[in-house]
Amino acid sequence: MLERSTEAELGDLPALRRPAAGAAARYLGGTHWTYGRDQGVHGEHFAGHWRTDEGVVAVVYPMESRFGEAAELFDVHTAADIVVVVGYTYAHDGPELDAVDRARPGLAYSPSWAELAAHLGAPVPWWPSALRRPDHLTGWRPGDKPRPVEVVTYPSWEALYSLAEREPAGSSVRRACFTIGHRIRAGASEEALKRMDNLRSWAAKRDVHLPLVFPAVPDMTDQRLAEVATDDVVGVGLAALCARTDEAAVECLEQVSAWSGVEDLPYGGTFNLTRKDVTRAAAEWIDRLREVPPTALHRLQGADYDTVGTFVDPVTGSPVVAVKGKFSFRDIREITYIGRAPKRLPAGSVLKEVVLDDPVWVRTADGTVYPAPAMDAPGLAWGYSGSGPLTLAECVGRLLDDGGAHAVTYGDDGRGKEPGLGALFKKKHRRGTHITRRELERARTSA
Repeated sequence: MLERSTEAELGDLPALRRPAAGAAARYLGGTHWTYGRDQGVHGEHFAGHWRTDEGVVAVVYPMESRFGEAAELFDVHTAADIVVVVGYTYAHDGPELDAVDRARPGLAYSPSWAELAAHLGAPVPWWPSALRRPDHLTGWRPGDKPRPVEVVTYPSWEALYSLAEREPAGSSVRRACFTIGHRIRAGASEEALKRMDNLRSWAAKRDVHLPLVFPAVPDMTDQRLAEVATDDVVGVGLAALCARTDEAAVECLEQVSAWSGVEDLPYGGTFNLTRKDVTRAAAEWIDRLREVPPTALHRLQGADYDTVGTFVDPVTGSPVVAVKGKFSFRDIREITYIGRAPKRLPAGSVLKEVVLDDPVWVRTADGTVYPAPAMDAPGLAWGYSGSGPLTLAECVGRLLDDGGAHAVTYGDDGRGKEPGLGALFKKKHRRGTHITRRELERARTSA
């Protein structure tokens, strides 16, 4: 009677929570799944299949950050009785595991790595996300020695290398693309090694049983390392890439932007202006724009919108895109100009006044108006207590000392070191307010 009761209780447990029978499981191979959105599965993935005493177990390794529920995968892996999804986040005993049994698809559970390994009859393979390259995954078999694998990354170092390899030897575009690509590749390799070392350290603790095996290591060799360039060469190469019109240039700029924002690009952060209800400084900027054929950077800037014109600011050389219907809560016919701030003003510039607007404008002694030097972040703002006015205060303080100073970046620690200007910009000034150099200097010394 007691034995039957125990069997009944075990039968109520999810499959991987039951004691493993001890028989060795058999690896059936793995499949790389690329999907269609209409199929309900929210991500590309690899699944290794084992035949166990509890049925076929599919261990799924996502290749995208967005991923669906484990139960949805039964429609993809029709032979699987149990699906286990290896998560990106960590649980108390290693990377999180989400499992579901076909017999009870509504009951999700989280087996331990020890429970999963017991049913597979061997340590479970684990790949950092950067080492989930399809040809390696599908070719792996239990017992294989770890293999060097070229990292898979987003942004894609491979797209940058592909363009670079078609460029003339020694050209700035070639070297810039190899340099950014190498940085992406090296960063992903270092992160993969760090995660593996972290799990090794975790598994070495006395109270942790983490039966993992690492089938791959990052391939640290890079034949293009000799073509990595200085930041100056990278800047020249990316400026040339921005001016091109080919699809490969657009794709590479997408990768560079995703990697480092505007840090590596020749221009600063973007801003938006409409023709309607603008300040005099903004109208002055719009009126000087010159229409030009679209470049790769124009196309990147307007990729998500209905573009009606492409321009250049002849003073800064930065691209400007005019788009229609950018803001869903406003008139769909409204024209918005998407511009880019300079990272710095010309050497020798002298700040004459600041105009509080969105964006903030600065006028120099020669009468030229510029968007204030800015990156995508931290932003410049005014009219409240917060980081925006403090960043603007630091920016203006720099321009008072050196009109050609670089825009404020997150690596700078000067916010809060201009208390007088900070107090000035925290005030709720009227939009379009002009503040002269003399007023700025007075405010700066008043703290």
